[in-house]
Amino acid sequence: MKQRNGEGKKNVDSQTALSPNFQRLAFHPQHSEPNPQHPTPSTHLVRVRYAETDQAGIAHHSSYLPWFEEGRVELLRRLGKPYQEFEAEGIHFPVREAFCRYWAPAFFDDVLIVETSIAEVGGASVRFGYRIIRQVDDGLIAEGLTLHACVDDQGKVKRLPREIRKLLHGEEHSH
Repeated sequence: MKQRNGEGKKNVDSQTALSPNFQRLAFHPQHSEPNPQHPTPSTHLVRVRYAETDQAGIAHHSSYLPWFEEGRVELLRRLGKPYQEFEAEGIHFPVREAFCRYWAPAFFDDVLIVETSIAEVGGASVRFGYRIIRQVDDGLIAEGLTLHACVDDQGKVKRLPREIRKLLHGEEHSH
């Protein structure tokens, strides 16, 4: 059977198993600066809840994607267009890809800064970048990316409208 994209290989570095585009955009400590072509990153505070931790009091890995979502929703709100307005216009952004690299544990009751930025705006997609930092010591906890398709109410891919592209590029606020 023919191998595709490194399937079946043992001891494959996680970076080499990713697509070239994803590797290019994947976060590394030295590459995690905000993209100057896009708006300034938004910051949002979250507190690690007991329900988000494991028996050792460490935030479970599944908690990070909801924190990313909180940051993403807050970024859109701060750009002047809450997510509900996109939905009212028949524009939705389902997640196509999600990536998270964990650098250090977060613990119960830690206050975390979720820093969210727009990493890339495509013709029918947008990629957000995230950094999660422990507030008390500025320790980098995790970094990640999500790629979202732009779809209509029927779930069909559609190009980002011009005014949305401008908003995501930081060229204008919708209000």
